[in-house]
Amino acid sequence: MRRILLLAVAAITFGVNAQENPGYYPIYSIHDPHFGLTFGPQATSFYSDPYDSEFQFGFFIGGSFSLPLSNRIGLEPQILYTRKGGKGDFYINDFYDGTIRFKLHYIETPLLVNIHTKNVVDIVLGGYAGFLLDSNFDYGTPYYYGYGELDNDQFEKIDLGLVAGIGINLPNGKILLKYNHGLTDVAKEGNAYLFLEGAKNHGFSFSYIGYLR
Repeated sequence: MRRILLLAVAAITFGVNAQENPGYYPIYSIHDPHFGLTFGPQATSFYSDPYDSEFQFGFFIGGSFSLPLSNRIGLEPQILYTRKGGKGDFYINDFYDGTIRFKLHYIETPLLVNIHTKNVVDIVLGGYAGFLLDSNFDYGTPYYYGYGELDNDQFEKIDLGLVAGIGINLPNGKILLKYNHGLTDVAKEGNAYLFLEGAKNHGFSFSYIGYLR
């Protein structure tokens, strides 16, 4: 989590410096359509879950398309493979027993709206729909470690949420700092529901979009 915050501070500092330099302009035009590849790390967790899960690191990778609508507004539809989840302590008979990590794999389709300011910084708003591909977990105790597959039928197949963040336009692409806030429960029945009743995805991500020429 500390690394995510340090990267965010560095990106914001870069944006401020670029704003103070009126001679700086991105090589690509934000007013032209561009395909791109995007990837990066993310810190995800659950909120409203029974055991107060902690953040764990994951990643995402995929494609992006920049579609200008006007001088100030642009759309950025994306398609991503992303790994989300959370980790938390579990207890037996009121004694610490171990840590369990849930890993949920999605194909995700964010639709972002880029609001261009008068410098290299964009305000980013939007939403996403995620489609569950697979689910697994691992756990550890002071004595052993294990992992296993989860029954996908115990999870909701669709994950919907909102996105907010900032974008920093670079000479060859863009940096995005985003917060994703899930609106739907991740579990619906069985053992998954016993562990994750009411849990929803959320997380922070740091991504780079490299536009293709």
